[in-house]
Amino acid sequence: MTSQTPENPSFRINLHDLEHVWNCFHQSPIIHMCSHLITSQLLNNGIRFCEGSCRDNVIDMDAQKEMLVEEKWVPFCSDLIESILAYGFAVVHVGEFPSVLKLGTYWLKVEILETGYDWKVYKRASADEEMENTYVFSIYEPLTDGTLNSPVFKIIPRLLFLRRLRETAVTMETIRANPVVYSEIKESGNSEANIQADLGTFADASAAETDNTYKFVRNRQEMALLNQQKDLYDQYMGRRRTSAVQRSLNGVVPLPIGHSVKAPPMNTGRTDLSNLHKVIEEEVCATLGVPRSMIISDSGGGLNGSTNTESTHETFMHSLIWWKKKIGIILSEIYNMIYYEELKVKIKGESDVYEAKKKHSVNVYFPVTPFVKNETLRQLYEQGVISWHKYAMYALMNVSLPIDDMEDNPPEIDVLLFEKPKEETAPPAKRQKKE
Repeated sequence: MTSQTPENPSFRINLHDLEHVWNCFHQSPIIHMCSHLITSQLLNNGIRFCEGSCRDNVIDMDAQKEMLVEEKWVPFCSDLIESILAYGFAVVHVGEFPSVLKLGTYWLKVEILETGYDWKVYKRASADEEMENTYVFSIYEPLTDGTLNSPVFKIIPRLLFLRRLRETAVTMETIRANPVVYSEIKESGNSEANIQADLGTFADASAAETDNTYKFVRNRQEMALLNQQKDLYDQYMGRRRTSAVQRSLNGVVPLPIGHSVKAPPMNTGRTDLSNLHKVIEEEVCATLGVPRSMIISDSGGGLNGSTNTESTHETFMHSLIWWKKKIGIILSEIYNMIYYEELKVKIKGESDVYEAKKKHSVNVYFPVTPFVKNETLRQLYEQGVISWHKYAMYALMNVSLPIDDMEDNPPEIDVLLFEKPKEETAPPAKRQKKE
């Protein structure tokens, strides 16, 4: 809903749209796998806090802050990523620790300014009471009419189409398992007799009298013999067999004279259902920035029928670097808001406030696992591009070993670690043939 005024145009975010997007986000397996992969790779090695340029300026935290980071900050990062994927923004309450507000506890109003959007968060049961210490961090800003612009909102039509295909496939299999059987009347070849029967020319009063010779009538003796045969069958075969025969006969339905069973038309269904699944999954994964081949492995390996591991890892690496940068900026701003008093004490007395803030402000970053082979890391270390500490840390991350296992100093260089160039020997001179 948008309210347009000459001075201050604004719009409200529809809560029903937020609820619909949130439900689709949690009900789709492919979205869950992509979100879980991004979150796990980003938070696999925890969160680090540093000052200034973050070069050997890691903050030493006490036990209380470390516990707060593990119990509150890490789950907050996961909720922050999910909220940004679903809505394009996150409504965060900043107190002793940050937390993403649950849907239904607030409503949002956005004022359109010349420089951007001004978000206002109101309490659920109030029309004009804003929530304190609550901020909106937006990455995918909505449109000016209130329409969401998040990645999940863009792929919802494709997810609904895929769900509809699955429902129709289930309905088709249900009909095939219990088909509807039709009966067909076969006309006799004597058309003249049929016409006479239709006109009622064979109405004869004497035909209504029934002769006993044309009836199938059993007398008392014949009925007694029939019952005796039934008793003998029951004694010989047993009651269980008799009840089974009766149950099987219950499914037999006699057709009227002239009727025959007609085979119903059977639908074979779509032959391209698996290909449609694959194409839609490719679009969903590409929108979320995760290659499909990283979460679903099949014989083809992508739309082109080939798998390129190096390009796949490179694509996901760029997505992960983007998330690392965006989430790191949000967390850094929130941390400096919470511990503003400590920052204020550090920059007190500095001549240049902005330079002091840049020097003493805390930056939050994620030590993600590099998508580089250990051979490449070793070449960089041998060439002097990276230090021993960086080489050892990244190598341990690649094999999922704890950082505490890292040695303080590199080993001595010997023949086993570094290959020495082979000495070139002159080829033996060829002997001249004696004449």
